[in-house]
Amino acid sequence: MTAADLAARYRCDHGLDVYVDAHGHIILRAGAVDGIQMPQPLAEFVHTELRSRGSPTPVIVNTATRNRTFLSHGADTLDERPVRIFAALSAYQAIRTVAGALIMLPGPHDPRREWLEEPRAELRPSFDDLVRITLSAAELLPRAK
Repeated sequence: MTAADLAARYRCDHGLDVYVDAHGHIILRAGAVDGIQMPQPLAEFVHTELRSRGSPTPVIVNTATRNRTFLSHGADTLDERPVRIFAALSAYQAIRTVAGALIMLPGPHDPRREWLEEPRAELRPSFDDLVRITLSAAELLPRAK
């Protein structure tokens, strides 16, 4: 399977408006779909909560950093939350996409990205639900000293 074939599947089966760049990466421009990237410890709590709610959520793992990116439906166009969801001195950081940001999706020969949970149709949580779950999950983690 080529990157173009996989991109076509992402568009057709999952409603993801992707394109393939000159390097063969599959790119999703944030807007109708957004994401929150976070480190593995926080991501495990978030993923567990989403699964307990029966909320299918596409999750990308960056194999180099072990960070996870959770995809959601797009944030409201008037959403003015900062890129960093938590204060700069928090033990864990979660970074949201903003309109137009580029999200790289796993490709057929991409050693750096893989799906922890692949997309299912166009099922994803709302951005607001994902933010709330992320903030709640952070409360369960140890505080920085």
